[in-house]
Amino acid sequence: MSHRSLGHRAPLLWLVLPLIGGIAGGRYGPTLKPGWLLAGALVAAVLAAFAAWRAPRWWAFPLVAAGLLAGDASYTLRRARLAAWEVLPAREVRLGLRVDRVFPQDDTRQCAGLATIVRTESHLPELAGQRIYFSVRRSARTDLPVRSMVISVVGVLTPLAESPPGRSFDGYLADAGMNFRLGRGRTLAVERPTTRYRQFCENLARRLNAILSAGVASKRPELAALYRAMMLGQKHELNLEQNQLFMHSGTMHLFAINGLHIGVVAAALHALLLLARCPRPLVAGLTLAILWVDVDTSPQN
Repeated sequence: MSHRSLGHRAPLLWLVLPLIGGIAGGRYGPTLKPGWLLAGALVAAVLAAFAAWRAPRWWAFPLVAAGLLAGDASYTLRRARLAAWEVLPAREVRLGLRVDRVFPQDDTRQCAGLATIVRTESHLPELAGQRIYFSVRRSARTDLPVRSMVISVVGVLTPLAESPPGRSFDGYLADAGMNFRLGRGRTLAVERPTTRYRQFCENLARRLNAILSAGVASKRPELAALYRAMMLGQKHELNLEQNQLFMHSGTMHLFAINGLHIGVVAAALHALLLLARCPRPLVAGLTLAILWVDVDTSPQN
């Protein structure tokens, strides 16, 4: 393979690694204006294309620079943080939130998750469109929040630090592009119910949960929890002993709805439909549709 140039070896890494480096730079480095970063990335990309045509030995340098600048701009635009928020004190606010993700809770009266602000008070218009973490207490009159539902809440809004520790929960929120968290809150009303598609996903998830628990949950609840965690991504179903066992053995990734899970499901569906002599276009369509629903019913998404 000596005749192959450097650009032929793992070509996607030339794009992915600089992009990751740029995102890390935006996360931990100084905040720069995204307009200048994107302009610099465009100029560097043009230089890389020109170098690949006229000076093949030099194309890598502007390409890496373009990836770094684009990654930095991507993080800055995703976080969309205003300088005034650095000195913004914690305050009580009333917000309208569109629920994007719900974290499982032992106490059904408590609800936590990720949401997008769709309605704010008149003196905080810049918060509209921001994604936040929320932790609220559900009133007896309101339904348990599910994805796509719009709820009215009141609570204490606290700004996150610009660069929280990477291994902390605040660091996870910052990496996801969030600037605030809402705590000590309560739900006031459901402004808009969940969409029919999301309700279908919720009902399907409950149905699958019941199927995996049938005949097992009453006799061996720990085995039923293992089934639900592995097939549905419900890692919160694992007890402390199971959690520690898989953590220490390095096999906790088996319970993530990721490439391995999707690949196994796709291969099984593809083989089953081909054995049923379905036309290949129908096999592809059904496999993609089932995979879509499988991922969308997972609590991790």
